[in-house]
Amino acid sequence: MDVFNLVYAASCVYALVRGGTPERIGALILSADFQLSHWVIAPFVSRYASVEWAMMSVDLSACLALYTMSLFTARYWPMWMTAIQGIVVLSHLAGARIDVIPWAYGNAVALWAYVLLALLAAATRRHRRRLARYGIDPAWRWQLPPAYRMGGPANERDAPRH
Repeated sequence: MDVFNLVYAASCVYALVRGGTPERIGALILSADFQLSHWVIAPFVSRYASVEWAMMSVDLSACLALYTMSLFTARYWPMWMTAIQGIVVLSHLAGARIDVIPWAYGNAVALWAYVLLALLAAATRRHRRRLARYGIDPAWRWQLPPAYRMGGPANERDAPRH
């Protein structure tokens, strides 16, 4: 088993087992992205010789899914993952240049996956820490207390006394 598959499996299983709903959805989005990318990639002989349009569309779909989730979740990490996935999508345009070495194009697209997986694992860890510290961790914006949405503290004990 190579290093990527080990990191991929560990991060996604950790998020699926210990994460909240956004972390689980993030793990499913990344899993779908990685699996579909593996299925649509060009044969090895012509891999990354030009723009991998099918893989770019899979990556764009993952980017849009992460973006949609970031609109509704109370977490910040989906915005970061959306930005990184956007870099992956734009990296595919490197294949349009004739002078780009296929190996460099492939690495520009693939190496960001490690960052995404590390971010997912860190997000899951932070979720667990918030649960241990506060007992709750609202996943979606509508689950946040009204006072917090208006700029106040997240719980009543932190509210200033008048």
